[in-house]
Amino acid sequence: MNQSSEYSSIDFSLPSQVIESDEKEFQKHFNLLPFQFLHNLEHHPLFEIPRLVDLANTIARKSNLRKVVCLGSKISADRKWSDMPINEQVAEAIANIEEAGSLVLIKSAHLDPDYKVLMDQILAELEDRVGMPLRQEITWPETYIFISSPNSVTPYHIDHEPNFLFQIRGQKEVNLFDPFDRSILTEQEIERYFAFDLESATYQEDYQRKAYVFPLVPGQAVHHPSLAPHWVKNGNNVSVSLSINFCMRSVDLDARVYQVNHFLRKLGVTPTPPGRSPIQDQLKIAAMGLFAKRQPVIKDDVVFSGVLGFKEFMRKPAAPFGRYLQS
Repeated sequence: MNQSSEYSSIDFSLPSQVIESDEKEFQKHFNLLPFQFLHNLEHHPLFEIPRLVDLANTIARKSNLRKVVCLGSKISADRKWSDMPINEQVAEAIANIEEAGSLVLIKSAHLDPDYKVLMDQILAELEDRVGMPLRQEITWPETYIFISSPNSVTPYHIDHEPNFLFQIRGQKEVNLFDPFDRSILTEQEIERYFAFDLESATYQEDYQRKAYVFPLVPGQAVHHPSLAPHWVKNGNNVSVSLSINFCMRSVDLDARVYQVNHFLRKLGVTPTPPGRSPIQDQLKIAAMGLFAKRQPVIKDDVVFSGVLGFKEFMRKPAAPFGRYLQS
């Protein structure tokens, strides 16, 4: 693996196998329901605080996008990401995470070669377990690292991408919900999310009785299906977690159906959800695809460039029905 001289005396080699669980749960529940499994990254040196400070600096240098974010984490599950105050002193927050009261998110950690090797190995192992050519289906892979102060809360939200969350250090409780339970996650919330309202999902306390609750300790991991609502609370110690998440072609196409449905609903139509009418789905996918970027530059381009392009088109003075379709 690629290592700077600062870390030349540290063995960053990966275990021959990261994921310890067999394929039964993966094949039965992948991208359908949450499930827990075991891994071998517990306390790996790639996730020690000095190495993570170095990683944050590397990612900040390599990307002009905001890929390293530090947020105040003393909130409740029913709040939104936008309610979390931003701390610009990211490296300092990581170095003092015990007292910082913060959640640090390092996006695209795989821009550092050491973490790219890790991501590639995990994706290969996942492909073996899910029993499908997973890497051929992936349209955009990402590696996130969460570094959180004791008792930090990640508020309730949904994500387009399926992901696998590996607990490396500390403890956390992950509360996940069935992504297909429309008493919790409505079609309208999904449609608004894919119309780029990323905080559309709203937590209600009575949902909690339906939660899948996973208390994670180092060496344990949990699978989040696409759109599975979730919120997270850390234990009394610093937590470090790795998230391998990815866009998939089939899920990206469902997103386009939801995007068209968002605008149909604004016209007073009750739209058909994806999967119920293949012909309608193909028409909607083709329509939204006319506005999507052919060569995505960032992850959001994969999912949202079509709907954002359509909104821009509808803002033009000559666009018919534009004022009715704006979200």
